[in-house]
Amino acid sequence: MEAYNVHKDVDVYKALIDVLPKGKFISQNIIQSEFMHYPKQQQCIIDVLEQMEDNGVMPDSEIELMILNTFGKRGHPLRKYRRMMYWMPKFRNLSRNLSPWPIPNPPPCDIFELAQIAIARICSVDPQSKVTVYHTSDISDIIEDTWIVSGQSPVQQNLLRIHKQDEPIYVDGPFRVWLRDKLVNYFVLRANPNPLLNETTDHDDVSRIQIPIFDYFPPKAISSVKSISVYEQEDGVILAVCATGSSSKNSLLSWIKHLEYDGNHVLANIPIVFTLKTAGKEISVKEYIDDKTEIE
Repeated sequence: MEAYNVHKDVDVYKALIDVLPKGKFISQNIIQSEFMHYPKQQQCIIDVLEQMEDNGVMPDSEIELMILNTFGKRGHPLRKYRRMMYWMPKFRNLSRNLSPWPIPNPPPCDIFELAQIAIARICSVDPQSKVTVYHTSDISDIIEDTWIVSGQSPVQQNLLRIHKQDEPIYVDGPFRVWLRDKLVNYFVLRANPNPLLNETTDHDDVSRIQIPIFDYFPPKAISSVKSISVYEQEDGVILAVCATGSSSKNSLLSWIKHLEYDGNHVLANIPIVFTLKTAGKEISVKEYIDDKTEIE
């Protein structure tokens, strides 16, 4: 069904369910009902309903009538249908109303639009972040023609500005982000971790609270206290993030050049190391889960 792009069409599922004859599989007594009268046929329809649930297809009253005429009111497919009709509206409205990153359903098929949504979602940790679209054709010595969706905030630019020029920074990736059943590969520009994060002091330890009424503490200059931003993580300092149309090294070189021209002039004096993995092909969520299960 996915090969013909009909795996989310409710009319196709109705046609599949309507193939079975009516009245023949209806259980006549409690024994047949509990021991799943005609088990292969009932399990077949349960699998069809399970696939509808996995693809987010909501059944309607017409499907209920088909199942009722085929297996009767004591059939197991009807139980599955009623469980779906109880839970699916709840989860659908829950994700629609509470998600801070709403995504169209179905999501767009254009990878450029998906990349913009993905980078905007990643950069939403800082409201000041700016998402910019670059083109590799603007750089004269780049042989590849593609687009680049880049995200960076003023805080990240300042972290890059105060970075030591003798210490390298790294371009890591690709990493995966899922937008419903669509996959987007993205890359990060990062530096080595901040040494302040390696301190063993637990600032949330309430047993070490100091009471200024009984003890005297000399005042500290506020300017001397350095706050740690959200971009300074234990595994590195995130300086920028991007997604490209080809996920190639040439497009990432163009990204670095565009960042340099766009206010990050210090990049011209900092060594940059590319630690890239092979970009994975675009697969569905189900294929990714199946591959992971086989490996385990």
